[in-house]
Amino acid sequence: MSPESLDVSEIQKVYKNNYRKIIGEFMNVQSEFLSGIYNRYNKDLDAANIVLFFAKNLHQDTLRLRDSDLSTDISFENFWNNHSKIKQKNFKIISIAKETGLPKETTRRKINNLIKNKMLGKDKIYLSWTPEDKHKESYNKIVSDELKQISKLIQVISVHLDINFSREKITDELKKNYSFYWFHYLNTQLKYLKMWQNRLNDLELLLISMQCLIQSNLNSEKGISDNIKLGSVSATSISDVTGIPRATCIRKLEKLFKMKIIKKDQETKRYYFDNKKIYHSNVVKNDEVAENTIEIFSNFFLIILKALLR
Repeated sequence: MSPESLDVSEIQKVYKNNYRKIIGEFMNVQSEFLSGIYNRYNKDLDAANIVLFFAKNLHQDTLRLRDSDLSTDISFENFWNNHSKIKQKNFKIISIAKETGLPKETTRRKINNLIKNKMLGKDKIYLSWTPEDKHKESYNKIVSDELKQISKLIQVISVHLDINFSREKITDELKKNYSFYWFHYLNTQLKYLKMWQNRLNDLELLLISMQCLIQSNLNSEKGISDNIKLGSVSATSISDVTGIPRATCIRKLEKLFKMKIIKKDQETKRYYFDNKKIYHSNVVKNDEVAENTIEIFSNFFLIILKALLR
């Protein structure tokens, strides 16, 4: 297959036709990503979402370095060197709020907290994403793991397209042109998170419900879907995986239950998805959510797969 013969509609078709097989890997990537930024940015997904906005624009500015020098190294290994060369743009609160889906005053408050916790820098009126050295090391480790997870997902999709690539080849490509791919990846994640922010108004609900869905999907893959309660999870296990405090997990699992997004075993006090009615509630509709998610991420998958085919 040539790069020119692959288009986004083909990826969307493969995703839909193999949805049950691909969704498991996709949810693992999203769980790892959301848990990572939640714990990295003071256990606050709204604040993390704002940092993603700044990081996305920084990667875009990094790509602009090639305007004057086409040989600029935009690799993962050279990222912090490029970071030091960039004079980051200043953005209005309203622009950040619009892209993240957060209310304007919430955005202002979260930015002030990020500055206070030294996760964003402020020079007079200019804001910038300027992590301290100790945070750079953890960033490198977490992103390196995320690249491997993304590579695994891309490999699964490539198999269904009959263009199987090894995970190592995919990871090498992502690292070699890191800022290019990470700009598109963060842009994709911002769109995805805004979709859920608009639906749930609470990204922790998304991360918690995701753990229920992952377990339910594993249960289904094992061929024991007849007893959907076997795919249930507890507040304790979700807390262990995500880092969200157990008391918060309990409270938000109950909220998801009342919203009819998940179900509850009244005897064990554990929660689960009914695979036959996933997302079937007055808040989210499965078909709409699946369609929007596939549309948002397929363009990102296309960018990577076209590069690998060249």
